[in-house]
Amino acid sequence: MASKSTPNQQGAAANTAAGADCERVNTILDQLIVGQDPTLEDEEYFVNHAEDCSPCFDSIDKQRVFVDFLNQYVGRKGVPASLSANIMARVQSEKV
Repeated sequence: MASKSTPNQQGAAANTAAGADCERVNTILDQLIVGQDPTLEDEEYFVNHAEDCSPCFDSIDKQRVFVDFLNQYVGRKGVPASLSANIMARVQSEKV
């Protein structure tokens, strides 16, 4: 006897697939936020998915506003030039 899937089962499968797609978009967003360049495949996927998925589009807009806010009001503070030398000196002194 062949099994039939009900509309609820089909909808659940579609939601699971969509959730995975949205999760990939969030992963790509996280990479962009920390300054990593996405692969060309990820970049194309990101754009195509965002065009078709309104929750992701809303999320992207919200994250863009948030990042712009942080850049404008918080800014990035540079680290002292001597930081890496100080860390290396401590690491070397711990080895002894």
